Order: sequence, then structure tokens, then C-alpha cells
Amino acid sequence: GGGAYGAAKAGGTFDLVRFVQQPQVLTRIVSAVFALIVFACLVGDGYTSLPENPQLFCIFNRNEDACRYGIGIGVLAFLACIFFFMVDIYFPQISNTTDRKYLVLADLGFSG
Repeated sequence: GGGAYGAAKAGGTFDLVRFVQQPQVLTRIVSAVFALIVFACLVGDGYTSLPENPQLFCIFNRNEDACRYGIGIGVLAFLACIFFFMVDIYFPQISNTTDRKYLVLADLGFSG
């Protein structure tokens, strides 16, 4: 058996090629890129102004909350991707079954 949450395989050496080929790692990289695109697009082009009025307003029906929500979700998603990417790097070295369980459940809960 693989042990609870793969704990029997803990303590192995880090193989970068094998790590990058894992589906969850590829998904995290793609998710981080998309989160960065959402954040950058809203910050860069989410606000506009009219020629006669220099005051900036949100392009989403002039609703500032819509732009703030999109920027907030983009930043939160990007930071979560980076956090769980780091967890994926250190996960094989974690031998404590309880810690592994909480990390897996945190990933599942955040993704849900």
C-alpha cells in the first residue's frame, strides 16, 4: 500500500522532470497564468474615462464593486496557486500523516 495520503512514499528525492509532469502541477501553473491574466486585465484596462470627464470608472456597468471583486478574486486565486504549488513541492518530504491529511483537505476545500 501507499499509506495514508501517500505517506509511505515520503522522504524521497526531488525529481524536477517528474514533478512538472504531474497533472496537478500543470493545472496549478495554468491556473496561476489565468489568474494573473484576469488580475492584469482588470487593473490595466478595467477602468476607463470619457473625453469630457477625466474621472475613471469601471467598465462593468460603472460598478466599482464589480472591478474590485474581479481584482480580488484574481489576486486570491494567484496567491492560492502559488501556495499550493509550494505545498506540492514540499509534499513528498512531509511524513506526518495528519499534516498531509490537512494539506489535502485544504486543497480540496479551496478548490471546491
